[in-house]
Amino acid sequence: MLQEVDLLQKASQCIEYIQEALQNRDYETMKIEVSELNFLAKQLQEIEMKKARRAQLTAIVQDMRRRGIKIDFVSQMIKKEKSSL
Repeated sequence: MLQEVDLLQKASQCIEYIQEALQNRDYETMKIEVSELNFLAKQLQEIEMKKARRAQLTAIVQDMRRRGIKIDFVSQMIKKEKSSL
């Protein structure tokens, strides 16, 4: 979660720098900042994909538990994945 907040702040800062570079007609800086913004966008997209996979796995685990199926190893995997983000 903190990583996501940090990436969002950096992306916002990049946007500000892009705007400033554009106003100053500093196209080299603008290109660098656009590149950084693309990199940050990819990282944020990866985080969103991990969240979606985690939500899907959690739903499957809950469904299996309702059916009375024991899935301890999956629960441990979910805990490890949450702690890594």
